[in-house]
Amino acid sequence: MQSKELATQTASYKIKFRVGPTVTMAMSTMTMMEQGQPVNRHIEVYIFNKGTGTEVKDVIPTVKIKDQAKGTSRALANVLACRVSRHREIEPHFGDNMYLPDGKYIITVSVGKETAVYKDLVLKAAQ
Repeated sequence: MQSKELATQTASYKIKFRVGPTVTMAMSTMTMMEQGQPVNRHIEVYIFNKGTGTEVKDVIPTVKIKDQAKGTSRALANVLACRVSRHREIEPHFGDNMYLPDGKYIITVSVGKETAVYKDLVLKAAQ
């Protein structure tokens, strides 16, 4: 499975969103089962100050995922998992593993009062 990366800007932030294969670590705080299924994807959110380009660490984003076919939405429950486990010291980000079946999704990342929306994200097992 290859990673998919999307980027957009809000009034104050540049927000990158990436989805790829799951991440496993010994003694990890990352999710390994979700919705009764083994996790199959890893979600990453990077937040930068739009003006300076520096990483934003003092706000915690809210990540919501909507299955466009089913119309169901849910939040990434453990958005701090990547920060706590420190699995990417050189590229810190928010995120976690989760179960997402193949399909088309809308991803919403909220940082404070600002929101970035990624529409029509198609995920397939071969990616």
